[in-house]
Amino acid sequence: MGGEHFKDDAAFIDTAVNDVARLQDYCGLTTSSSLYDWGCGAGRLAIGVRERLGTVADYHGVDVQPDVLGWAQAHLTAPGYRFTLVDVSNERYNPDGSPERTLAADPGSVDVFYAYSVFSHMNDQDTPAYMKLIAQALSPTGKALVTCFVEEGVPAWEENPAQYGPLEWKGRLHCTRFARRHFEDHVDAAGLAVDRFEYGRETDGQSLYVLRKR
Repeated sequence: MGGEHFKDDAAFIDTAVNDVARLQDYCGLTTSSSLYDWGCGAGRLAIGVRERLGTVADYHGVDVQPDVLGWAQAHLTAPGYRFTLVDVSNERYNPDGSPERTLAADPGSVDVFYAYSVFSHMNDQDTPAYMKLIAQALSPTGKALVTCFVEEGVPAWEENPAQYGPLEWKGRLHCTRFARRHFEDHVDAAGLAVDRFEYGRETDGQSLYVLRKR
């Protein structure tokens, strides 16, 4: 589980623990926080939380893929840890899902929102809609850590751009790339602001954003 970036169990766990540490540093994650893991897969981040913090007030992992989500539900559900399958449409991971967008999160309920490699597989219609849902879900002082492909001097949005990054992109939404200004316009329109930006250091050259409510 996790693809080529997690070649063994140690790498899988180490990257998760490192991301939890960054959530502490960048987003103020503590054992008293509510943490929302969007696109949680098999629960990599949940394992990192257990290793580094033990637990948080509420870890909520959400995904559209029943196979990997089912594994997390069966093996990682515990007091403070829950997982939800949402049947929403994504052309790559759940093409037959519902067109009605949802995060399955109550308004104002999330202290720390984590979305690693989610916007890197999302079209340019869903992106601004989900940005607004993130803004609604965040608590007044909440922060969101998200990654995506952004560049200067490129079209506003492209699917599987040729000769870009380390991989040969195949299939729907394998890589979605935004012009940086265009992505940040979506952030701004949702009522969010950029708290931190790190260019190109994440998986396959994605960039990292930390967002907060304006």
